[in-house]
Amino acid sequence: MSQKSTSVAVVGAGQAGLQLALGLAGDGVDVTLVTDRDAQAIRSGRVLSTQCMFGTALAIERELGIDHWQDDTPQIPGIRYSVGGPDGELAMQFRGALRRPGQSVDQRLKMSAWLEELAERGGRVAIGTLDVDDVEALARDHDLVVVASAKGAIRELLPEIFPRDPARSPYDRPQRNLGVAYVGGFEALDRHYFSINIIPGVGECFIGPALTLDGPCHTMCFEPRPGGPMDVFADAPLDDGECWLAVCREVLERFMPWEAERCGADLRLTDPGGTLKGAITPVVREAAGRLPSGRPVLGLGDAVVQNDPLVGQGANNATKAAIVVQRAIREHPGGPVGAEWTAAVAGRCWEAVRCSTTWTNLMLNPPAHIGDLLTEAANRPAFADTLANGTDDPTSLFPWIESPEGVRAAAAEAEPGAAALGRAV
Repeated sequence: MSQKSTSVAVVGAGQAGLQLALGLAGDGVDVTLVTDRDAQAIRSGRVLSTQCMFGTALAIERELGIDHWQDDTPQIPGIRYSVGGPDGELAMQFRGALRRPGQSVDQRLKMSAWLEELAERGGRVAIGTLDVDDVEALARDHDLVVVASAKGAIRELLPEIFPRDPARSPYDRPQRNLGVAYVGGFEALDRHYFSINIIPGVGECFIGPALTLDGPCHTMCFEPRPGGPMDVFADAPLDDGECWLAVCREVLERFMPWEAERCGADLRLTDPGGTLKGAITPVVREAAGRLPSGRPVLGLGDAVVQNDPLVGQGANNATKAAIVVQRAIREHPGGPVGAEWTAAVAGRCWEAVRCSTTWTNLMLNPPAHIGDLLTEAANRPAFADTLANGTDDPTSLFPWIESPEGVRAAAAEAEPGAAALGRAV
């Protein structure tokens, strides 16, 4: 788009919205970001997620000059996978090395800093909630409106503006409940590996090193199956840190004693806002939307693709889709966009996140051959590396991950002749 003749309004100050706004401001585009909270409210509020970002997404941030935390954040060289039974028995454990390290930065720290940086880059920030009339006004006053939020008042507008795509949305209710804690006093794995724990039929738990408001920490994300024996977070009060930590510790001791061993005597929440709970209904929406007036609007990030955090793709997806939109705006000749343009860009955004969405939905209710995949990875270190690097590039997992034959072939290709015996780490 022409830098002088184009104006863009971005709704939402999450990973996708802020990254896009910062990128556009850097390109000289006239950009306004609308959010319901200022930087101080974000920084002093409750944690937003337990995001872990991997090499491809981090490279995009660094290309834009907006990753300001690399030197202070523990760098994640790989993933430790543990599979156990409902009785706490460890069945297998193995590691996969990442080709490029990952990192996790508390989004309160990140988004508040980005919001302040946007103003420094010449972008405008407007604080307030929006109804459909407000979005219509933005569309009248700007050449393009990008909705990049699924939180707050805008959430109620999404089904009307961006209809659910049933072909890409196999679930109509949450497949996991969520419990999150940001903690200090938790022993790091050597070299700061990220830890994925799988208890088939019960749930999962993800633990990784991160950077929070006052320095390094660990994040814990528990994903119990609704109604199952690990689903104990709904009744735990978020504001009672001692109670919340006790629930976390009890779950680890019962189902993942190898993780409970890492809890120090001084295990503590990083701050009063270091807890979170909820549930996500996975959904894909039609990203080329229309307002009641007929004006086109583009959906981005969580506004149109919400995945369960099971395989850690949310922030990575947002980053990959946002750069698609930024580059498309660069290429546009200028002036208002039309429905044809938004449809084309929406298609390109979907391709950027399609494999990660398919992978997430597959793992929520995994077919039997996913057990074979884990066994093969435990037996073949090179195949474990292949699996770990799929978190960075989910396209590398397809199509082989979808069938038993594909898994066997991919494992054999990664490491021919490996022994068929599990290996512990």
